[in-house]
Order: sequence, then structure tokens, then C-alpha cells
Amino acid sequence: MKRSALLAVAIAVTFVVGVGVLVAMRPAPIATPDFEWGVHIGDSFRYEIAIHGNYPLAGRLSHQTFEEMLLINGTTIRANVTSLPPLDGITNSSSFFSEVVNVSKVICVFDNGSEIHNDIEAILVPAISGCILPIGGWQYIDSLYQDEIPYFSSSLQLMVSRLYPDHFFFGYILSNNIDSNWGWYGNVSLSNGAPISVMWKNNHQYLTVYLELTLVDD
Repeated sequence: MKRSALLAVAIAVTFVVGVGVLVAMRPAPIATPDFEWGVHIGDSFRYEIAIHGNYPLAGRLSHQTFEEMLLINGTTIRANVTSLPPLDGITNSSSFFSEVVNVSKVICVFDNGSEIHNDIEAILVPAISGCILPIGGWQYIDSLYQDEIPYFSSSLQLMVSRLYPDHFFFGYILSNNIDSNWGWYGNVSLSNGAPISVMWKNNHQYLTVYLELTLVDD
């Protein structure tokens, strides 16, 4: 009888310890985001532009667009915030992309106020807009997407995000195959959700064009 009691106690202790280990190993739940915009309509951000790489003989860029890109190398542009979408109803990675990321939030002009060629603005606006993110839920956004851009992906559309102590990495890549992809990725300020830097890339085989934006103080 005493032996049975001791065995029951041992089983109970083992069960409790086992449950404790499982609880300890379980990832901590991601807190529900308390999203808000850290930027405001009317805010303006200045970026220096650097173009480098080689002209892709095929791909998404026309020769004319590439020539227009070379003309803005070394210039400074302004991204003026003109609209910000509502932040309610975001429940997953798909809704975050469609309702927040893939929404035009800025118009872009040269620093002197003159207009930018339409083909170039069509590159700048989605890249900068996509990197303007709400604050109050960095861990939640990070949980929605994978951490790194893979060397090869069978997916035609790929989002990446990674939370660092001093910034948030965020990107969007479209891929046809291992030799052809384009998209953008940026480093975002944790304090206001505005991009500190953005890189737009068009890659085809061994030829790549980069359009790099770096935030500069007014």
C-alpha cells in the first residue's frame, strides 16, 4: 500500500515537472498591438539619393527609366506625407499588407519643390510608403513575416521583418525565379515609424540596379 502511494506521488511529481517544462518552453504570446501613427499628415522627410549598379538588359526597367534614374543620382528629394490609412481591422499579415503597407502615403518632389519624373516617382512612392509603419506594435509586426530575405524563394511575393534594438527592418520582394527579383527594404525608426533608409533593387541575372535613399536632417 505504501509502495503504491509512493509511486502515485512520483508520477504526480513527474507530471507537474513535465508540465512546468512545457510551459517554460512555450513561446511568450505576442501582445495585441496598440497601433498609432508616429508620423502625421503634413510631415516632410528629406532623402539623399544614390544610384549604383549596372543597367539590366532585361527586366522591369526600360532604358528611359534607367536614364532618368541616373539623372537624380546625388540629388535630394522630399517625401511629403499626404494620407495615412486607419489602423483598425488588422488581424493578420495579409490585412496588414493590404491596409497599411500597400497604401500610398506620400508624394515625392525634389528638394527645391520641382516635380520628379513619373517613372521615378512610381518607384519612390511605394518604397517609402511601404516603410512608413505604425508604432505601438513592433513585436506583433515582426511576428507576421520571416526574418531574412532568402537567397531563393518559390514564392512570387515575399515580406520580411526583423526587430533590432535601435531600428526595424522591413521589406517587400517580388521574385520570378532565382535570377530575377525586385522590390524594396528599409530601416525604420522605432520612435516615429518613418524610414531612416530605403533600398529599392531591381535584379536580373548578374545585373543589378540599386536606388538608395538616406534620411538627412532639415
